[in-house]
Amino acid sequence: MKKINTKSLVIMALFAAISIILARFLVVYLTNSVRINFGNIPIILVSLLLGPVAGGLTAAVADILGALLFSPLSWYPPLTIAPVIVGILPAVLKPMLLKKVNFWRIYSIILITDLIAGVGLTTYLLSKLYGTGYFELLAVRAPIALAVSLVEGLAVYILYKRLAKMI
Repeated sequence: MKKINTKSLVIMALFAAISIILARFLVVYLTNSVRINFGNIPIILVSLLLGPVAGGLTAAVADILGALLFSPLSWYPPLTIAPVIVGILPAVLKPMLLKKVNFWRIYSIILITDLIAGVGLTTYLLSKLYGTGYFELLAVRAPIALAVSLVEGLAVYILYKRLAKMI
């Protein structure tokens, strides 16, 4: 685990703000339970660069502030668990999967993270929140999540290669 110092806090705050912008303003709502956004990109970057604690905290702050201040929908606290997992899991998977940095290794981390947090857990929580069937919602959310994960993978790969040298 990397130590959280002033530089780390500034990076975490900046990436939380970027995540809020990407998730709350540059978003396409297909339904209340299906949306296209790229708010996970800064969270995954913080996780890979600064570790799981920083990633989890950044995700929690971005989700809570974004939902309370800018969401057209109300904040549902259990849904914050999924972004926190997105903030923790890449750092946990990094030692196993990212010995050499290439697109497929980074994409595998993102795909695993998105399948667990975005497709699995978020779909389950939304099905409980809206009273819809899990598998009905999964059939709609899974293909979109997989397409979004490809874009996330490319963006994280490009940005991580550059930021890892600077941080």
